[in-house]
Amino acid sequence: MNENDADKELAKSILSGFVGKKGALLMALLDIQYQLGYIPESVIEDSAEILGYSTPEVWGVLTFYSDFKLGKNAENVIDVCVDAPCHINGAQDNWKWLESALLIQNELGVKFELRKSSCPRLCPQAPAVAINREWHGQVDLDRLKELLETSVTNN
Repeated sequence: MNENDADKELAKSILSGFVGKKGALLMALLDIQYQLGYIPESVIEDSAEILGYSTPEVWGVLTFYSDFKLGKNAENVIDVCVDAPCHINGAQDNWKWLESALLIQNELGVKFELRKSSCPRLCPQAPAVAINREWHGQVDLDRLKELLETSVTNN
């Protein structure tokens, strides 16, 4: 797997912020994924070393929770928060529209990955959507269409 050095350094920096905190592994991994949109493979060993866990413990967390994504795949990643505040305020409508729109876009050669995500800490601005790791709040369908048009990489 080819990792960006900047991503690896950011992940290490995030991990360092959780040193000495009980039960920090899950929150540290979530923060890394929110910042990078994925978990770099090096995080497994770095998490074990920096936070004092074993490598199997880190793997256990990463494989137990289906929200974690190891490695980069798509050119464009869209996360839709589906936690309660976002769900109540229209995340389902955003998800359904994105599924339809991205199917068409993928057929045209623009590669997308659509993911259901957990709380990005924007509850007062629900529903929240991230396009290529940039979170946006109060995203209704009109704003979603605008964000999608202006934020994606066309290759």
